[in-house]
Amino acid sequence: MLKQAQDRDEDKNKMIKLHTLLTRTLEYLMAAALAVMFIAVLGNVILRYGFNSGLAVSEELARLLFVWLIFIGAVLAMARHAHLGFDLLQRRLPAPLRFACALISHALMLYALWLLWQGSWVQFEIGWRVRSTVMQYPLALMAAAGLFTAFGMACCLLLNLYRLLRGDPQAYLAGAPRLQQEEQA
Repeated sequence: MLKQAQDRDEDKNKMIKLHTLLTRTLEYLMAAALAVMFIAVLGNVILRYGFNSGLAVSEELARLLFVWLIFIGAVLAMARHAHLGFDLLQRRLPAPLRFACALISHALMLYALWLLWQGSWVQFEIGWRVRSTVMQYPLALMAAAGLFTAFGMACCLLLNLYRLLRGDPQAYLAGAPRLQQEEQA
């Protein structure tokens, strides 16, 4: 029995380390994208106003990086439960109904992510045949951001759903008293 508890704790620590590694990697990718965007746009502004020339690449590069920056940020926000939510009604519900609302909302969000995946996949397939005007990268790179987001957010939702169904205290349940106490502390 003690060995099982130790194995569970070990598995939990591995999952925490993996989660930390993934979120840090995404944060660094976002920071790098933001830095490259800043340098490209600032360089283009300096060249246009200072030297009456410019880099055509900077606009396309900034657009591509901005799309990825937003979509990576959406996945990070989902992992941290930082998206805007309206839980006024859920706070007033008894625990069983709050749990039912969580299950329904998870199912609806997973369906929405499935639609995002399907639409992004169609655009991804089309994008392999179409090149950007200046940089000549396949436009599938833009649609890949939607695929990444749908997959990443679905993983977050499925993990939370698994935790909810198991009664894990780490599960996020909107309107739960535990969260309200943590916010006040």
